[in-house]
Amino acid sequence: MQQPAKDQSFYERFHQQLLDTSSWPSVYVFKFIVPASGNAQKILEDLFSKDVVKISVRVSSKGTYNSISVQGTFENPAVIIDKYKQAAKIPNIIQL
Repeated sequence: MQQPAKDQSFYERFHQQLLDTSSWPSVYVFKFIVPASGNAQKILEDLFSKDVVKISVRVSSKGTYNSISVQGTFENPAVIIDKYKQAAKIPNIIQL
């Protein structure tokens, strides 16, 4: 279930897209899918514990996965990319 690691060129393109499409600071919504069992959701929530965010969780129909949306205002694209890089280290996470 682990996604392949993204390379530096991906993050450079993403950084430029964020600069082109938003004025900063800006509201951004992260979306993730994690297994319902285990501690991936807790680790993800801890990643955003120092930020003012709204976290929404939806449980899949069979109860095996949780869809997590994290909405908040962030200072710049570098913060967004850093959060994605940190989240990528969480086992079995899917970043959307």
